Amino acid sequence: MKKIQSISFLFLSLLLLGCGGDDDYVPATNDTQSPSAPSNLLISNITETSMDLSWTASTDNVAVTGYNIYQDGTAVILDNVGTNVSISNLMTNTEYSFYVTAVDAAGNESNISNTATATTVAAPIEFTQMLSGMAMFQGNLGDLNPADGVQIYEINSTLFSDHAAKQRLIKLPAGGSMRYNNTNLLPEFPNNTLISKTFYYFIDDRDPSLGKRIIETRLLLKLEEGWQVTNYKWNASQTDAVRDDSGSELPISYIDINGDTQNVDYLIPSREDCRTCHDNSNQTVPIGMKLRNLNFVPSYTSQNQLDYFTDNGLLLGVDSGNISVLPNWQDDATYTLEQRTRAYMDVNCAHCHSPGGSVPPIFEIDFRYETPFADTGIYVNRGEIQARFESVQPFYRMPLLGRTVVHEEALTMLVEYLDSL
Repeated sequence: MKKIQSISFLFLSLLLLGCGGDDDYVPATNDTQSPSAPSNLLISNITETSMDLSWTASTDNVAVTGYNIYQDGTAVILDNVGTNVSISNLMTNTEYSFYVTAVDAAGNESNISNTATATTVAAPIEFTQMLSGMAMFQGNLGDLNPADGVQIYEINSTLFSDHAAKQRLIKLPAGGSMRYNNTNLLPEFPNNTLISKTFYYFIDDRDPSLGKRIIETRLLLKLEEGWQVTNYKWNASQTDAVRDDSGSELPISYIDINGDTQNVDYLIPSREDCRTCHDNSNQTVPIGMKLRNLNFVPSYTSQNQLDYFTDNGLLLGVDSGNISVLPNWQDDATYTLEQRTRAYMDVNCAHCHSPGGSVPPIFEIDFRYETPFADTGIYVNRGEIQARFESVQPFYRMPLLGRTVVHEEALTMLVEYLDSL
């Protein structure tokens, strides 16, 4: 009997030891543990006011009930179901950064995903009635001081325009860059790129400090549908310029470097005149900003211009050492007579005399620098080429547009070259 009682007491003791109170309970899982972070956050479908986000789910997604989306460090969407979302009501041309976290049923939040950054598309620029509205200059417009974000540029071999001086500017949209597209010619330009060229004469070429007479500013604007062109004619007080696409003639008088007074009936082109030179295969394109004509050291920096653009984020993907150079036609110490003449004909004539240009192909003339000489038509047309360069007759002279006087320095070079053939 005592033996049975001892066994019963031992069993009861073991049973009581195995049944602790609630304070002694340890749960099978830890509900304070945060889920793993989502990853591979990407931004796509960027518009002026919206963009789409997508990401890879947390690896323990079974326990995840939703995702929190943070915009510039502030939660803007909580418990989003799924691994994508569209963000709207954003400001145009503005940079935004995002990251995402995962949340479980207990409210535990994961570490953040990678941060993704993008800039909304800028609203399309429109030409304004007055040049001042295009924000290319700051301060007194007549001083031609580029505004913040506007870059001056120069070209190695220049176009002749009745001896007018020129200022060339490019304005890229915020965060935008030109991109190399595997050619020595034009890069790819982002939408809302503005290119301007302002034409002026110094009152006295011997002393630029005496001031200048600004005539016109031509603008090229890159939009989604392509390049648009317009012209602004400066007022007499040199305080602004009004948009004028009709074209006009303006008498100009200035003193040249030799102290002689020169009189020019300067022709401001109409919009259709601009398209005559700038259209190729019915598409308007820039002319001067070919990479090979930018590949040199300009006057505003001691650095190669393409390298300068690259270092300042204006141009992507270019190694200046792999880009050819369009010779400076005035540099007779570096280049041969043929190289200089062909370069002059390229920059002054090839935009019309080339495949897709405004001159019909029946003339069989191609003045592009890279065209093999046998395919240019220069030799068989050498007499006509010289005669047209020597002429000032409106419908016969060459170039047909952009000049009213003979470019004597270039003509001397041209005649010497043609005589050497």
